Amino acid sequence: MKLENIDKARFKKHLNRFQAALVATLLVLSLGFSTLYIALWGSAESNFWLNAAGVATAAIVIAALINRFKDHPALTEVMYVWRLKQALNRIYRASAKLNAALEADNPLAVTIQYYFLHGSKHLHQLEDNTLTMDELNTQIAQLEKQIERLGLTPSVDDYRPELLEQL
Repeated sequence: MKLENIDKARFKKHLNRFQAALVATLLVLSLGFSTLYIALWGSAESNFWLNAAGVATAAIVIAALINRFKDHPALTEVMYVWRLKQALNRIYRASAKLNAALEADNPLAVTIQYYFLHGSKHLHQLEDNTLTMDELNTQIAQLEKQIERLGLTPSVDDYRPELLEQL
């Protein structure tokens, strides 16, 4: 996945609208389905499972709606960040192998780590997450020293998910 320059203000605006719509839709659909289920199959006793089924049905409907409209222009930035988080999480889950390969100066590991660190920095900047930025910059500086020592020239464009499988 390529790192893209997106408008942070537009991303925040669309993310806030998406989250508000998601919460409102979940609330309305959950109540509607729960009420319908209770009216059809409810009893004087607890209707916990019918309420839970209403929430589950609402979640399924929302997932289908998101899947249907994920390519809509209003969700471009939101879906980009979601896919970036997925890519970074996939790398994070392979961090044990990645760290071992970095210690062995594996060029593939350097490329993956380069993408991971710069992708994380890009994500933190988009989300205004400044808490770990100093630590991230320190890790980038350490990687830059390793890159210089190895004489490599990695780029974020060099990363492909298949590289994880080659470690």
